[in-house]
Amino acid sequence: MSRTLAILAPVTLLIAVWWSVVIIFDIPHFILPAPDRVAGVLFDRLGLISAHATTTALEIICGLLLGSLLGFVVACLIGDSKRLQSITMPALVISQALPVFAIAPILMLWLGYGFASKLAMTTLIVFFPVTASTLSGFRALPSSWETTFQTLRPRRSRLFFLVRLPLAVPYALTGIRVAASVAPIGAIVGEWVGSSSGLGYLMLHANGRGQTDLMFAALVVLCAMALIIWSITNRISHRFDQKYRGTG
Repeated sequence: MSRTLAILAPVTLLIAVWWSVVIIFDIPHFILPAPDRVAGVLFDRLGLISAHATTTALEIICGLLLGSLLGFVVACLIGDSKRLQSITMPALVISQALPVFAIAPILMLWLGYGFASKLAMTTLIVFFPVTASTLSGFRALPSSWETTFQTLRPRRSRLFFLVRLPLAVPYALTGIRVAASVAPIGAIVGEWVGSSSGLGYLMLHANGRGQTDLMFAALVVLCAMALIIWSITNRISHRFDQKYRGTG
């Protein structure tokens, strides 16, 4: 109950402020539509918006899963070697530092305007937070443990699977939670650059035709969908983390 109130309270406040601004400043609906107008469009065009939302949700979820998997695997491959980390980290940083709008046209050229380019875009954005967080876990080994391992000299594979990897998993889960909040950026930017479906595509075309209320309706659905995906990811990762620590 308290969690539901914690979610509904800021949403209600935001709608109240939005409605107040429209009424007080008498803003035309083609600049900022009132919440009731957006809700009406959302109800009337629910089938259209739902179809586009399904495309975007699929891009976000698949990109989140693939990017998280690739990020975790790459971190595991280079996490036990400082030399590999020094070689690969510049490339990882550059991949994140480049503006997404600069990368999107290249991915469109290589992969086309379909699902593959949006998946690649979302995967690329998700990949870095998961990789960086997992690598932080591999670096979290206490110095006192390092001294002990140098004395005992355990097998490298045994040390990795029994010590380093268990330390890295909670950090990887934190990275996945962060990635879930930024994953929609890749899908939407990809749809803006070039697509034939998705909420980004719908928003772009609604804006071009002066259908501001439809654009805001798509934006509201996108925000709700992003929040739901993040909440589910957050809950699953927290439960896995608790179970993992309990069994560990």
